[in-house]
Amino acid sequence: MHVCPTLYSEKEEKTVKPKTFTIHSHRGGSGKSVIASSIALELATRGYNVVLVDMDLRAPSLYYIFREPPVKYWINDYLENECSFEETLVTLSEAYRLKGTLSLSLANPDIDAIKETLTKTRRWEMNALKKLVRIRKIISELGYHVLIYDTSPGVHYSALNTLIASDNVILVVVPDNVDIKGALSFIREIYDAIKMKAYLIVNKIPTNDRNEAREIAKTLADQLKIPLLGAIPYYHEVVKYNGLKHMVLEFPQHPYVTDIRGIVDKILA
Repeated sequence: MHVCPTLYSEKEEKTVKPKTFTIHSHRGGSGKSVIASSIALELATRGYNVVLVDMDLRAPSLYYIFREPPVKYWINDYLENECSFEETLVTLSEAYRLKGTLSLSLANPDIDAIKETLTKTRRWEMNALKKLVRIRKIISELGYHVLIYDTSPGVHYSALNTLIASDNVILVVVPDNVDIKGALSFIREIYDAIKMKAYLIVNKIPTNDRNEAREIAKTLADQLKIPLLGAIPYYHEVVKYNGLKHMVLEFPQHPYVTDIRGIVDKILA
């Protein structure tokens, strides 16, 4: 496990509280999973030890974004008390030649597993929340610096549980009226209620002008009254290579990667 000198001394490695983030959206199609994977990869390239958890149990995608790595246990198994959280971790640091450690806890993409999540009771969800809260302590003891949850869109129990288990939420929106109204509702009725620190990423902005994109995103952030982390124009390459190539690793000079680096700079500030 890599020790990042900016966060840990050797003696403090297993005691420092990891930063925790949930990547959330009002609805599907915002690009939150691609952004979550890009942020995790950028952090790991800088030497941070990162755990990325796919809590979008109804529509898991990280397994495919990371090209179907071998998985012994899924996050579903941990939530069902069938394994430890550590046993769900798939570490890709060597495969991707990362300076830090990137470990994934992936959701089962099998259709039967997805159907099963639709039948969970409130009691099961309450027990799942306890297990999610426990993850922070586990990864702290393992020497990780950052925990990122990619959660389901909307207000399903799994999304609410993940929000409660995190310190910060990064809301990914696309600049249309439906998404903005949904985001405003989230902020007023959910994030404020559970006292979440909320931040905004505006994705798929329909312009090639990055200055114009920033102005559009700033206007939306002012409207929603939350800090702006990033403004990302629509890049067809991001869609084209999703699940095939990682932009952060294979196209480091692309403007999308510049946008991700700016977001990570703010996360670490």
